[in-house]
Amino acid sequence: MAFKVFISYSTKDLSKVNHIKAMLEHSSIEVFVAEYSLLPGQPLSEKIINAIKSCNLFILLWSNSAKDSEWVPQEIGVAKSSLRTILPVVLEPNLSLPGFISDLKYLNVYQHPEQALEWLQNNVFKQAEEQQKNEGLVWLGIGAAVLWLASK
Repeated sequence: MAFKVFISYSTKDLSKVNHIKAMLEHSSIEVFVAEYSLLPGQPLSEKIINAIKSCNLFILLWSNSAKDSEWVPQEIGVAKSSLRTILPVVLEPNLSLPGFISDLKYLNVYQHPEQALEWLQNNVFKQAEEQQKNEGLVWLGIGAAVLWLASK
């Protein structure tokens, strides 16, 4: 199963979203960006809520535009209430995280973008790899149990 990443963002930051999405795309990683992951005519709120609730990692691209967005704060609320892992990526200086996630350590992209984005990519790839190993162990355990039951 793919490691699922949901990116929350303002459409005004779409060029940054596209860059991060391209960095994270990998055979074992599924990146949800509403701009591309939904088809015209699909119910936005239902699909977005389902994608957040099923993601392994919720990446928040936090900017002044995201702060002013109608959708982003709601997406944060869904992620927080669904106990998703939230990784705030702060795109601009002098910008505090919103209330319920203000205590999270964030990734500062505005000072050293290349280093921060490299860390992000490596971290997401590592999490995806760990998930695949864990799923492999589960299947190995199930296989062993089936073989044991078959021998009885």
